[in-house]
Amino acid sequence: MTWHPTTNLTQTDLLTEEQLSALKAWPHGYELYASGVWVSCLPVWSMKDAVYRGKPSPLTTSVWIVRSSHTVAGPFTSKEDASACSGYIDLIRIDTCDGVSTAHLEGLKDE
Repeated sequence: MTWHPTTNLTQTDLLTEEQLSALKAWPHGYELYASGVWVSCLPVWSMKDAVYRGKPSPLTTSVWIVRSSHTVAGPFTSKEDASACSGYIDLIRIDTCDGVSTAHLEGLKDE
């Protein structure tokens, strides 16, 4: 089985240098295996018998909203479905990741 930071089950002092470096560089945070469960933590890398893993990458979901001169339609789960609406002025994509949403203007229909 291929090792990955999010599936690590090896204590810190038994990881290879390459594995430990990859784990330390993981961008999404860490979890510590303690009392039979994974808990979010700030790792103490000097704790040699600790078992850390990288938190999985956060899931991002997207929906599209269509705006015309007189109405708003959506949300649509794909850009293709949203683009099929006739007479829209612009298309807005809303991404949500870990409960935080951001809106992106995808452009005018005539672009």
